[in-house]
Amino acid sequence: MEHTASGADRSPGAVRKGQIDLIAEIAAFADEYGDILARYHRYTMDDLCRIEGECRRLQDEARRRETWGIADELAGLEYLIDRAKAMRAARMAEEDSRG
Repeated sequence: MEHTASGADRSPGAVRKGQIDLIAEIAAFADEYGDILARYHRYTMDDLCRIEGECRRLQDEARRRETWGIADELAGLEYLIDRAKAMRAARMAEEDSRG
């Protein structure tokens, strides 16, 4: 989705506020899902895919707003989400083989 902004929304102050708001949103996301490997069993595979999609959306937005450091941190979280998906898939396969 392309972001279009009026002249006032492109001012340095507005750009900085947008970055700060995005960083706060990313921090809340990371706080909520930072320990996803420890809690992977609580999520369905659909939940994990949704969380991964949100992580990618936030990464894209962070890169678009040129907040590179926080985008890199999300890449690490995306890796953890991917590992959680693999662990969940293994657990599901194990449960299917048992019964």
